Amino acid sequence: MKVVNTKTLKLSFQNHLLTCEILKDVEIEAVHTEENYLATLEITGGEKFLCLVIPSPFSTVSTEAQKASMTPEKYENVVAQAIIIHSLAQRIVANFMIKFFKYPCPCRLFDGKEEAVKWLYGEWEKENRG
Repeated sequence: MKVVNTKTLKLSFQNHLLTCEILKDVEIEAVHTEENYLATLEITGGEKFLCLVIPSPFSTVSTEAQKASMTPEKYENVVAQAIIIHSLAQRIVANFMIKFFKYPCPCRLFDGKEEAVKWLYGEWEKENRG
């Protein structure tokens, strides 16, 4: 398993799955998005991947960071994204992001990791049929 750390994330990559753990009590700002994007390219080798986002219970993402991270370029290799939710507040913010920013890939919210990973690999299979 490959692992890369940034100022706001712990990234791990194995079997086409990029796990993005947002560090405890971190507020992700727009300035962090480029560092996180470059770390993602490094760890995935520029290949297509699935993305599992695991925020800490008290982490936040600013509106500017949301806008900066939701570009087609940054999602070019993302087949699907799942976000683990720990609270009602995170669910409200994540639902807003999904609807308002129009994710460039399938994205769903989950209460647990096992269900999220199962859904992600189902999306991988759909993408790679042929």
